[in-house]
Amino acid sequence: MTEMILRTPAERMEFCDSFFKAAGATCVYETDGYREYSLPRDVDKELTDRPYYWLWVEQTGQNVPPTVLRMAFTDEALTRENERLREEALRQREGQEFSEIEQMFFRPPTAELLTLGSFRLDRIMSAAESRGRFCAVSLPAGRTGRIVPWLMQNVVVSYRSDIVEQVWHSIGVCLENGQVVESFFDNVRHLPLQPTAPTDILSLAKLNVSEAWDRVTGLLQRLVSNRPDEWAKSAWERLAKEERQLHTYYMSILPDIPPEEQAAVEAEMKAKICQVRDRVAPKVEIDMKQTALVGLVAR
Repeated sequence: MTEMILRTPAERMEFCDSFFKAAGATCVYETDGYREYSLPRDVDKELTDRPYYWLWVEQTGQNVPPTVLRMAFTDEALTRENERLREEALRQREGQEFSEIEQMFFRPPTAELLTLGSFRLDRIMSAAESRGRFCAVSLPAGRTGRIVPWLMQNVVVSYRSDIVEQVWHSIGVCLENGQVVESFFDNVRHLPLQPTAPTDILSLAKLNVSEAWDRVTGLLQRLVSNRPDEWAKSAWERLAKEERQLHTYYMSILPDIPPEEQAAVEAEMKAKICQVRDRVAPKVEIDMKQTALVGLVAR
């Protein structure tokens, strides 16, 4: 990718706010750098790793309260809100009698810090990717003009060796006339698009999705083929160098190896070379991240 996303606490908080709003979760508490969300059951299952708990709940018909996810986006917010949660828990216990065992195991609720690479943020991002893999959107009803159907395909192309470069492509294909547009998402991201039924968009199409897909793959092939190949040539050179080094090393020790063990050493050398080839040999990987049907108004 050419730009690192979610690099600041504010960006991570904005992303989480958007995700939970779209997923139907309820924000029950918010303050600077901190959010608490009450999770619907389907969202809870996506974000918490407790399959046996949900198996028990569903098989026994339990009516359990919704999980509240407490998320801090800065160290300051984490310290502040953990103190608040502790004070609230202690106030709720005032005037109540607890056994010695209950007092021993008393634990106030705590928040968790969402940083890049944290378990919860990884789960949220995976859930967002899964939920957004396909969508159908159009401009709101009441917009004047004829609706024009488009297919949008968001793709990550990885140029992979022992060094990886990823490039994001958003390609749109007009299902009315076959026009192909690069950077399509950038052209529509500012529009007030709303979810709609796929049939409402496809009923207006003259080009089917399979034909549009062929145009997307054709453009991707041209983009990859026309890209300068210095990265691949450099990777082949590094691979050849590492293979020579491995071969030289094993050939230097082979004379000192007993004859009955030489076959095993040669097999080890071949395995090492295969590992190096898997790691360094250049390859292009294409990951289709999202497909969307988009209905736009003709100008």
